[in-house]
Amino acid sequence: MQLSPLDLGLVLGWLVIALIAGLAASRKAGGSGASYFVADRSLPGWLVGISIVATTFAADTPLAISAMVAGKGIAANWFWWSMGIAHVGMFLFWSRLWRRSAVVTDAEFAELRYGGQGGSALRSLKAVFFALLYNAVVLGWVIRAMQKIAAPFARWDLWTPGLHGWISGWWPVGGTLGGVDEFLTIVLLVALAAGYSMLGGLRGVVWTDLVQLALALFGAVALAVAAVQAVGGLDGLVTGLHTRFGPERAAEILAFHPVGRSLGYLPLQAFGVYLLMRWWAHPMGDGGGYIAQRLLAARSPDEARQAAGIFVVMHYVVRPWPWILVGLAGLLLFPPGAETERFAAGALVAADREMAYPVAAAVLLRPGMLGILIASLLAAFMSTVDTHLNWGVSYVAHDVWPRLIRPGASAREEVLVGRIFTLVFAVAAVLVATRIDSVERAWKFVAALGSGMGLPVLLRWLWWRINAPAEMAGALGSLVVASGAAVFAPQAQWEYVLGASVTAGVVGSMAAVAWFGPSDMDTLKAFYSRVRPPGAWGPVRAALGEADPGPGGELARIAVAWLCGAVALVAAIFTVGAGLLQGPASCIGWAVVAVVGAVAARLVLGPERRSA
Repeated sequence: MQLSPLDLGLVLGWLVIALIAGLAASRKAGGSGASYFVADRSLPGWLVGISIVATTFAADTPLAISAMVAGKGIAANWFWWSMGIAHVGMFLFWSRLWRRSAVVTDAEFAELRYGGQGGSALRSLKAVFFALLYNAVVLGWVIRAMQKIAAPFARWDLWTPGLHGWISGWWPVGGTLGGVDEFLTIVLLVALAAGYSMLGGLRGVVWTDLVQLALALFGAVALAVAAVQAVGGLDGLVTGLHTRFGPERAAEILAFHPVGRSLGYLPLQAFGVYLLMRWWAHPMGDGGGYIAQRLLAARSPDEARQAAGIFVVMHYVVRPWPWILVGLAGLLLFPPGAETERFAAGALVAADREMAYPVAAAVLLRPGMLGILIASLLAAFMSTVDTHLNWGVSYVAHDVWPRLIRPGASAREEVLVGRIFTLVFAVAAVLVATRIDSVERAWKFVAALGSGMGLPVLLRWLWWRINAPAEMAGALGSLVVASGAAVFAPQAQWEYVLGASVTAGVVGSMAAVAWFGPSDMDTLKAFYSRVRPPGAWGPVRAALGEADPGPGGELARIAVAWLCGAVALVAAIFTVGAGLLQGPASCIGWAVVAVVGAVAARLVLGPERRSA
């Protein structure tokens, strides 16, 4: 498959635009760590929200989701849809609290919350864990996905035959990073993203994300339209699935959830893991990590909440359905067991269902539109790489270097360290990608890896007694279980591995709470005064001379508002799907549920909490 001159010109044009947009912000990025890593806390909420959406629109996402849908049906998306429950809480409660904390990284937040030696040790631990382990694996699977996208199109042997021939002379055959063409494509893109991230800091990343998201969404919708048209429209898609797979199997593929059905790959008890455990067991379920970095860059707490709302709607309600449609259409375009029935390229898809997305683009899109789609995937790739590079090095430059290596380092030195480690992390990510063979499996390993931190991460906002050892014990418990399962039981069903990892983490966390007790009162008073968190903070409020309404009523209001918001989000997701695949009656029904849930959440939350 070869790109036309028009397609190639569009791709190159996009790369130039991305570089210019990123570098335009470089003159404002070098003054301090706050300038480089949180853009002087000066970004408008709408831009912050778009940037979060762009970051989570990685090149790996359409590949993995279209493959999951093709292999297991629409309900497979509950692996990540379940995280929407956590992000509803982030929107309703935590987004404004993050901005009030006025830290630079979520690792620094640990020291603000807990203080003392425990808080300092946890800050260092989280910085190392997220910067080196978590971040490297995420970047590795994103690069691995880009290798799959580049494989059908990259032709460096035609573009630069001399360079290609020289590298081919010593390139190892059969490596997991693919051939010379894919390698050169990845190096170019990673170098470009690292370049403008290194020079422009978060401000450069965010403004580049604005352009990247627009292009990425356009490309996703364009391919979805082409794929659906190729199978006879939406009605033809549903009818075709029933004809090819039979009514029972087609119903399983098209089901939005397994309730009332028997999906072989997803028993009801495994679905319960998603619905009742997955969302609160995520180590960044409160919006930590790169989302917190964006929220901390917002101009005000109100704009941080605005950003969170834009992210929740775009990420869960709008964006996934084009990918889902491509995954469903791929079952008819490249049917399992009939690899060459319609397109010879189906053999690539037969070997790896994650290849359905780029192969569908190659065979369905005309010159010009194909170039836009490829450019959109490159945009999605770079928007994730630049974010994770900037986020990852923020831990090294802000939480490790000036505290553990060079105490008293200047603000400019902190920025310099960030720029140097951007290049180091870029090289490390390429190396990690050589060890990843499946994007979906990498997703799930990372999800289980830090799941033991999820409960204490949420409770630290709500309960004064949560301490730093609770987070550390939770992390250790899930790390041991998830790593052990990956080594000794690689075929174990992931939902059960997650359940075991979470259980180990929760037991360890609660034992640490009971054994070590809360942080000292001065630290808790300082944290509460700055952040004003809701929930069970009675002794701290009393120490500050404030009236305590009691934890029962406030926690109940939080729980009910959270539940109503979660119902509204799930109904909104199903509203779009029903409109595409089920008909107007179902669509209207889900829309009514979404509106009622949203209104109820607003009413239950109360005016004082909305404005707090």
